[in-house]
Amino acid sequence: MVANYHTDHPRRLVHKIWELLRKENTELQVYLGTESSSFLSEFTMEENRNDYQYASLYSFSQYSRFDLLIISIGTFSIYQSRISVKELLDHLPKVPTILMETDLAPENGIFLITDNYQGIEFVLDHLICKHNLSRIGFLTGPDSNHDAEERFRAYRETLQKYGIPVLEQRIRHGDYSEHVDALVEDLLDENPDLEAIVSSNDEMAVSVYRVCEKRGLVVGKDIAVTGFDDMEMAQYMHPPLTTVCQDYDLCAEKAVEKALKILKGEPVNSERLFAPFVRRVSCGCAVLPGLNPGAAEEESPRNLFQSSKKLTDLQHHTWIGALMMRELLLETADTLKFFERMGMILSFLQTKSSYIYLFNTPRVVDEGSIPELPETIRLFLEQSGQEYRAYDSDTAPFIRKNTDSPPGRHTGGSFFTFLLFYDKYQYGTLNVEITPPEADFYYMLSLEIGSSLRYHFISLEQRRYRDELQAVARHDSLTGLYNRSGFTRAASELMSSNDTGRLAMFMGDLDHLKQINDSFGHPEGDAAIITAANILKEALGEDAALARTGGDEFMAVFPIGSEKEIREKTAQIKELCGQYNETSGKPYYIGISVGSVSFHGSKYTNLKNVIKRADAKLYEAKQSRMESVIRTSSAL
Repeated sequence: MVANYHTDHPRRLVHKIWELLRKENTELQVYLGTESSSFLSEFTMEENRNDYQYASLYSFSQYSRFDLLIISIGTFSIYQSRISVKELLDHLPKVPTILMETDLAPENGIFLITDNYQGIEFVLDHLICKHNLSRIGFLTGPDSNHDAEERFRAYRETLQKYGIPVLEQRIRHGDYSEHVDALVEDLLDENPDLEAIVSSNDEMAVSVYRVCEKRGLVVGKDIAVTGFDDMEMAQYMHPPLTTVCQDYDLCAEKAVEKALKILKGEPVNSERLFAPFVRRVSCGCAVLPGLNPGAAEEESPRNLFQSSKKLTDLQHHTWIGALMMRELLLETADTLKFFERMGMILSFLQTKSSYIYLFNTPRVVDEGSIPELPETIRLFLEQSGQEYRAYDSDTAPFIRKNTDSPPGRHTGGSFFTFLLFYDKYQYGTLNVEITPPEADFYYMLSLEIGSSLRYHFISLEQRRYRDELQAVARHDSLTGLYNRSGFTRAASELMSSNDTGRLAMFMGDLDHLKQINDSFGHPEGDAAIITAANILKEALGEDAALARTGGDEFMAVFPIGSEKEIREKTAQIKELCGQYNETSGKPYYIGISVGSVSFHGSKYTNLKNVIKRADAKLYEAKQSRMESVIRTSSAL
């Protein structure tokens, strides 16, 4: 489990752990968080900063069965100012855990940490004793990050050891990203006589280089600059960066070694790893002992070629992915088609296998909290090679927390888990069987899928809302039957679909509704209308398009095989009315006069003429209805 994957440390850690575990009989699942805030900082797009969502990504591991967790807790800096390490760990499976970049061991596990204090102490000893510098600025790491706290403490205490005052004006609080130019500018503005800047990591040192070049300051001559981590590009920076080596390979090797021992039941201990000082040119040293000055130049063509190829591959995939995701938007209103199209995209991208798990409904996640997961999540897409299977909300299988792993997790492969979200809305996860170099593209793809899911659920909401409006517009509010407008549409559809058979046009009238209203009030009149509607629904059946077209008037169209069926349904209406009147206890009878005609259905049928014929039949029937529907006292 890592975060801040856009930076060098977690990337190299994941690559090495993945490489080591490929040789073992294990299955690796990487929960990968990253961030966008630092990239948007220059635009001050506060409202678009939703990196806090990733804090709850790791809790999705509850839907799987893991034997052991390796957590790079130091990279979780984007959450730790608001969410504690304990809260993060409380939402994870209760299995043996190796916690990296902290010296606080979890309840069921151990910790691994680089000696951050000693590393910064080496740097300051060198700047003060070798170069006689005393006006030294410092860029800290994120608040509540353990590595950053240790490095900052080493800065303060080492200066004090040499009798150099620790001045707040020489300190700026960074975020470990290379996008801290504004902080560096401010630091140099307030301290024009600064002799050195010690950065808590190499990423921020990149920003220092950029600002110094802008100001015409030559790093290593006009001002000393140092970093921490020894990221891959540090030796190729101009000038090469003096730093402290956080040996990623060693960290990964130790984590894997201890993990395998734990799984075998062997004892293991927490460990603090040595961090050697790496002297190059940025501190002011002119000669690099033991280093061929031309090494960087000799390596650069090969590195440039590899970097160029990676960039080209990423660009190619990104263009394809973006274009195909646009196609996905065409199916946002249909869940099954939406995920079928997504399966087609993942297959076309030659993804080895992938799975999309979603909540029943999107959930809103607010900053500063990790909400409890629902008991179930659902599988909406499973893809393997060119084969894929999509599900809709009625058929998607359920996956329960703390049970057997979901489909696709026992393949012996290496899966990366990406969070699917948009703004404050969280949908689920994308799980893909890939290699670490492919993670950048699939991270971008997961953001595109998150955006598409937002449009998908908006489309579903709009469709439901539209259906509700149509239902209101086409249905009678008292009985739930069609109104006149709804009947016209339903009857036309029925006639178009039965143009080779016969249909019946039915018209009915509730007898003496005015008597009931005048004698017993309109609530009883409404009850009588509802009763009549229920009798007609039962008698005419589900195949009938039935409507209430006036206060006491009803109309229906239904398929028939012969004229006999019309007579049978008319008799059934009379029989149902009689059964109701025997047991209702109401002070009035329910009677329904009926008029019906048969006709050949066709989309060319003149519906008005058919209605006119049926209305004439109704008029004849009403001549023989009872004079009054009011029960006598003896009848009551």
